This record gives sequence, C-alpha cells and structure tokens, in this order.
Amino acid sequence: MDFYQDSVDIITVYIEDAHAVDECRICYVQPKSDDDRIRIANDFIKATEYRILLLIDPVSKNNPFSQVYSPWPIRFYVIDPMKKFSYIAQPIQGSFSLELIKNALDEVAQQCQ
Repeated sequence: MDFYQDSVDIITVYIEDAHAVDECRICYVQPKSDDDRIRIANDFIKATEYRILLLIDPVSKNNPFSQVYSPWPIRFYVIDPMKKFSYIAQPIQGSFSLELIKNALDEVAQQCQ
C-alpha cells in the first residue's frame, strides 16, 4: 500500500452519504457542509491509516461527482492514469469485495510505475 501514497495518479473521492445515523452502524449525521464532509473524511483517514489521496464531493456545489456519475448504489470506482474508470465495484450480497477493489488498485498502481 505504500506505493499509493507516493502516486499522484491515484485519487479517491468521498461522495454523498448513503445512510443517516439511524440507518447504519457508522454513526454520523448527514453532512450539511463541506466542513462536515471533510471532518468525516479525516476521521476515516485517521481510523484506517488511509494513504491514497482522498477528495470530497463538495456539498456546497451540489455534489458534482454524484450529479455526473450517479454512483448509487455503487460506491467504489478505480480511475486509471488515462482518467477512465478501470473498475466499478458491484455489490455482492449487500457488500463489496475489498479484495477485488485492492486488486483493481494494484493493477492501476502498476500502470503508474
């Protein structure tokens, strides 16, 4: 995972939240501002020691990533160095395979070397 930290070609995006505090085991109220979303993203980064650049989909601009790509219910995309989606996660029995996402990230990381 250390390679990702040094790669400016790999980016992740935090989009709109799918579940409010009463719908999910992750306990945050729906962000109402960019600062709220940044705080939640920072908590995630600290809790997971996340090392890939993480952008937020700004609430203040009406969630442009969500507006363009309509990511529901798919929540994970891998974008390759050519700025194309090389992987779009599909839920399997209500969950996502972290192994498939990791493999997709590894593949893009190799392209960036």
